[in-house]
Amino acid sequence: MPELPEVRTVCRYLNKAVKNKKIKNIYINLPKIIKNIDHNKFKEIVKGKKILKIFNVGKWIVFDIDNDYKILVHLRLEGKFRNILKGQNPKHDHIIFNFEDKTNLYFNDSRQFGTFHLLKGDYLNQKPLSLLGKEAQNTDVNWLHQKLSKKRIPIKTSLLDQKILVGLGNIYVNEVLWIEKIEPETPSNQITIKQLKKILKTSYEIMEKSYKLGGSTIDSYVALNSKEGLFQNFLNVHTKKDLPCSRCKEKILKKWVGGRGTYYCFKCQK
Repeated sequence: MPELPEVRTVCRYLNKAVKNKKIKNIYINLPKIIKNIDHNKFKEIVKGKKILKIFNVGKWIVFDIDNDYKILVHLRLEGKFRNILKGQNPKHDHIIFNFEDKTNLYFNDSRQFGTFHLLKGDYLNQKPLSLLGKEAQNTDVNWLHQKLSKKRIPIKTSLLDQKILVGLGNIYVNEVLWIEKIEPETPSNQITIKQLKKILKTSYEIMEKSYKLGGSTIDSYVALNSKEGLFQNFLNVHTKKDLPCSRCKEKILKKWVGGRGTYYCFKCQK
């Protein structure tokens, strides 16, 4: 699933491709992808609107359109955008935006897990965005420490909870915990404020670096028109099972924490 750097990268490319374009028509080939409104009503409202800008709120892509409406898109596992005809199997093009300049934007999702919502007005205080926590650089460490003080679940599981800290996914949590030498299954209530300050700082720094490199292309993530990211070339621990730790040379191990593949160094992360 794309994480914060990947979603920000997609938004950057979408702004270049479709910002300020007017939607002439919209084709919905998979009605269930529209989650909070009837798909015919969605189409009726969106037709004729202009895309003012595209930005992200956590892992959600937000299309700001006319009349105070917002289209929210979550890519989930396999969702992708493209505005050219090649690069994806067209049978998985579930949403097609047709613009007045005769160009198109395709939402392609082979797994059919991606979602679209349409909100109006104070969208940040409406579900699903109202349920989200804040990004690392905007999270108060004292609030976070208090939030985790009663949780005995592994710190990795807590950091993946988008209601606590938005944007971090499996790749970057593995990387952050390796950098900070924290064992992934450490109970959340045993993490000190000092450690949390470092976790927040490192989370921000690593995701900024990834964003500048277009994200991490592992398995299926690509930005617009199948453009791959480069940050996977700079990963320290994620996907490195059985390779030597770059810090201590011990073999990187893999286990499952909360159902997520977790890469770590037994020696460094005690």
